[in-house]
Amino acid sequence: MSSPDSQSVSAGFWDTYWRGTHENAAHREGGPQEPVLSGFWTDFFRRELALRPEPAVLDLACGNGAVTGHARSVAPGLQVYCSDYSLSALLELERRHPGCTCLVADAARLPLAAASFDLVVSQFGLEYAGEAALGEAAGLLAPGGVLALLIHVHEGGIYRECELNRDVLRELQALEVLPLAQAAFAAGFALNRGECTPETFKQAERAFTPAVRGLEQLLRDRGPAAAGGLPQRLYQDIAHMYRRMSAYEPADILQWLAGMQGELQAYTGRMQSMLDAAWREDRLDAATGKLLARGFRLLQRDQLTVPGHALPAAWRLVLTRA
Repeated sequence: MSSPDSQSVSAGFWDTYWRGTHENAAHREGGPQEPVLSGFWTDFFRRELALRPEPAVLDLACGNGAVTGHARSVAPGLQVYCSDYSLSALLELERRHPGCTCLVADAARLPLAAASFDLVVSQFGLEYAGEAALGEAAGLLAPGGVLALLIHVHEGGIYRECELNRDVLRELQALEVLPLAQAAFAAGFALNRGECTPETFKQAERAFTPAVRGLEQLLRDRGPAAAGGLPQRLYQDIAHMYRRMSAYEPADILQWLAGMQGELQAYTGRMQSMLDAAWREDRLDAATGKLLARGFRLLQRDQLTVPGHALPAAWRLVLTRA
């Protein structure tokens, strides 16, 4: 694998995600929009692969390979070139889809030859690299090639979910549960070792208690599933460990708390990066217009919707190169 010289802060947040449990994404496989997304890609690959038995395919900003998986469900063993800014995502993709060629790269600055792919595809990825990435992707198409994209919609269904998650996480951070828990645990361990007085521990506990009450109120207001269940899981784990403090090694607890603080920041960053990346209609129109001016032909440009849901799931953009 090749790798870029540097990574953005947003890319770092997503790399943390791909290294972890994958529970708190901007879009989760298996969500209500998944059948619609899967149906689009299945139809797309059936149609295009019938015309091109052995196409050169690029899955751009591929994450762990959702679109590659759809392609291979239509044509098992299809050779796919996969590119993403996250090395961790590509390592997971290689595990799920052996035999793919992977490249760590910025979608707006790809070290790939122009006009070298028959199909360039991306789902909820290219927009994170900005409008320049659309022009870059289009330039990789060979004559007659097809560019197919699903792009986050500003004010769409996934956008609203991410906005809610971000707000819940900000409320959680404002409570300072983790730093106050760290202080309370540290004082408790010190008391057990005879290195501080009971009053010192009680002071730390008194400072921690309002944060716990605030977290309980947040869970009542937002529900246990808010922000992917992270606040609920945090509350339960801290309560369990706090009641059994003497059964744990201090270093293990304090390391876990520090790790959770990092995950909380990364999760908030992922949600904000999605909100920043989502495209309004005028932005999509302007970017599409530039490609039409270069001679590309528009095949499809609309919103992908989920039955029973008022808000759209994605912009759907398909163009071909003359």
